[in-house]
This record gives sequence, structure tokens and C-alpha cells, in this order.
Amino acid sequence: MLMKSPPADAGGVVGRLRTWPAHPLAVPFLLAIVMLAIGAQAACLYDHPNPANDEPAHIGYVAALARGDLPTIDTSSGYDGSDEAHSHVWTANHPPAFHALLVPIWWLSSGDAGAATIAMRLVNTAGFAGWLFLVGLIARELVPRRRWVPAVATAVALTPTLAIRSGFVMNDGLGSAAALLAMLMTIRMVRRQVTPMRVAVAAIAGTLAAGTRAQGVLLVALCCLVVLIVGVRQHGWVRGSAAAAVVGGVPAVATGWFYLRNYRLYGDFTGQDALLDKFARSPIDHVFDVFALRTVIESLLSTPIPLLALTVLTPIAAIAAARRGDLRPDLAWLLLGTNGAITAANIAHFISAGGGFHDRYFMQVMPLLATATALGMLEVARWIPRSSAGDLREGLVATCWTAVLLGWLAGAVAVLEWFDLVAHPNRIPVAGATPIVLAAAAGLTALAAVAVMVRGDRRPSEGQLSAEPALYSDQSMFQSP
Repeated sequence: MLMKSPPADAGGVVGRLRTWPAHPLAVPFLLAIVMLAIGAQAACLYDHPNPANDEPAHIGYVAALARGDLPTIDTSSGYDGSDEAHSHVWTANHPPAFHALLVPIWWLSSGDAGAATIAMRLVNTAGFAGWLFLVGLIARELVPRRRWVPAVATAVALTPTLAIRSGFVMNDGLGSAAALLAMLMTIRMVRRQVTPMRVAVAAIAGTLAAGTRAQGVLLVALCCLVVLIVGVRQHGWVRGSAAAAVVGGVPAVATGWFYLRNYRLYGDFTGQDALLDKFARSPIDHVFDVFALRTVIESLLSTPIPLLALTVLTPIAAIAAARRGDLRPDLAWLLLGTNGAITAANIAHFISAGGGFHDRYFMQVMPLLATATALGMLEVARWIPRSSAGDLREGLVATCWTAVLLGWLAGAVAVLEWFDLVAHPNRIPVAGATPIVLAAAAGLTALAAVAVMVRGDRRPSEGQLSAEPALYSDQSMFQSP
């Protein structure tokens, strides 16, 4: 009997492109491009340096390093602020890793501060895009048997305010991306094996995270503890302790000097108290005063759909999973939960002491928040009667949620940019067609992401039916092998 031969390129480039929409990370990749386009557009639209996003201080930090100086919070930024304190490099309590990477841009700009600022903004935008893709990667590691979770989790993390803030000079993009990379390597060591490559990547990423923001130090410490536990369990005390020593020791040696410098200059390792004194901040007397902060209101108004899902649907999903017996202790989830709890406590303490609030403070906690929110949103699929369509009902629900979130993103970004640009109509640094082209690229890529989900909804993801249990088998909702 004659058999049809497969197409010559079935396993090649064309074959991979045909099956690419079914890959669980296809949508996170496309949404990272959406973040990149929105951030690049913001970098072109907003006046520079932008005081509302601490740009004068960050640019002043880079300029000081370019001169060969390591600034303090009292070093002049070279820009006029609303008062003397705001004309200083008040971000100098942060380690210099991010700013040091920008020094070559400053040198190459030949004194053109505008071009240098836009180029430095784009570096942060790339960091935000990488961070967003890592949210999807971590969601995939946490719940590998449910292919729609990474897509929805990435859409949840792509909030309007974070998308716009990715277009300014700040160290959050690079620092958070590095922190999530260290977290991803640690989770893979929990899920699979502690290997020299994963230990090395975790150590490098942890060094960059701790060398960018103080939040990274907390994450490095937690990753070190988790690697010690799993390393000892897998390879014994000697090799396990050595792996943990590398993951925690390399960042400590590389960045510890800066935090000791902070302690010598300001009396604490982060310089937080000195900054509160510098700006004469007063402690908040009542918890309800937090909701009077402009940035808190902005964050709440820009993300109502994920917040509602997290507070309503996620508890319902957790209770249902507990009743099915799917909730079991898991070290990876414990890592994320502990990091989230300590981060929330630190933010609450900072705000109560008079500090400000920004949603970017939660970027290192986003894998936990976004994945939990996605699981809550996808719980709706269990309310739909089963059919012979297998997992198509969850794909339909995931596609609808993603489309709604991206539609909200487009509207919210348009409104936020409109009001900002109406306030400063003559201060757009890059006029012409470039911002319009970037906006169109973001919109088309978002539509492509939804189209990929619609197409992927009609077929199983690559390897899922042959290598993983069915979606609604007794395998855990939160647990993976």
C-alpha cells in the first residue's frame, strides 16, 4: 500500500511556524512586543527629563558615573527641580548596575541630552519587555499542564500604567527582569535538577538584581535558601551547600560594598530613612489615607479587571481546587508567596513612614499575582458544561479574557497619554509619524496575539496530548511534577 510522504519541510522552519500558535509561550512573546512598542511610543511622546518618573535623578546618576564619580543623594543632578532636594540625585541610594550600563550611551551622545535620554529610555523599555516575557515563563513553570495560563497571566501583568512607565529612564525594568530570571532558574531547580548552568545563571541574574535595586537582595536571599534545600535533597550537603553559596555568595560579594556604603553614609543599608528626612515626609496616620495618594488611585483605576478577578475569582478557584484535593504544599509557590508577603510588608512600612507608592514596586511579585489571577479567570471555564471538545472551553475563556484585557489596555493607554499630552502639547520630543507607527505596531501585535489564541484554541499545544495529562484529569491545578 502506498503511503503519502510528509512534506519535505514538515519538521523545518515552515513546520515550526505552522505549529507556533499552539506553543504556550507564543502569546507571552507577542505581548512582550506589545510592551516594547507602547514603551517606545511613550519614550518618544513624553517630555524629557520627566520629573514625575524620577528621570532627572536617574540621568544625573548616569552623568555622574560618566564623570568618574559615584554620587550621593545630595549630589546635584544638573537639572532644576521643584525645590533644592529635587535637583539632586536622590536615586543614588540605589546600586549603580543599571546606571553603569547606560554610561556608554551618555558618552556616545556627544552632549545631546535629548538623544541620550530617549536611548536610555529604550533600554528600560527592553527590560520591561523581558520582564513581561519572564512572567509568562514562570507561569508556565508553575502550571505546566494548563497551556492557557501563561497567556492570560502575561495579559494580566501588561497593565496600562506599567506599559507607559516602561518608556522612561528608571531601573525597574532591568532590575525586575534580572530578579525574575533568578526566580525562574530557582523554580527550575525545584522542578527538575540543580545543575551548574542553572546555578550560574541564577548567580549572575541575582547579582544584577541586587546590584540594581534593594528588592533584589531579598529575592537573592530567598533563592539561596531554596537552592540550599533542594540542592541538599538532590545532591547531599556538600554539593547542595556549594550551589547555595554560589547563588547567594556571588551577589553578596559583588554588591555588598554598596549597601555598606549606604549604611556609612545614611545610617541604614537602603538609605530609605535619609530620603524620607530629605523630602520632609510625614508618617501616614490612618490606613485610609493611603487611598488619597494619586498613584494609588491611578493604579486602582487602571487595573479594575485583574483586581476584581484576583479578589473574587481566585479565592473561588482556590476553594474549588482544595475540594478536589489539588492544593498541596509546593516549594516553588512557597518561594513566590514568601517573596510577595515580605515585599508587601516592606511597601506597607515604606508608605506608612511617608513614602510614595508606585505599582512598579510589585513587579517582582507579579508572577505570583498574575498567575493566581489567571487561574481565577480560567476557573470560569469549569462552569461551562463539558463537551467532546476537550480543553477548548478553557481556550475560549482564555481568549475572551485576553481580548478584554488588551482592549482595556488600549483604551487606558490612549486616555492616559491623551491627558498627559494635552497638559504639555508642545513638549513632544519625537514628533511626526514615529509615535503613530509604534501605536499601530502595538495594536496589530495585540490583535495577532488574540488571533494566535483563536487558532491555538482549535488544536492541542505541542506535545500536550502525548506528554501531559488531560486538562481536567485529577492532576493538580497548582501542582506540577
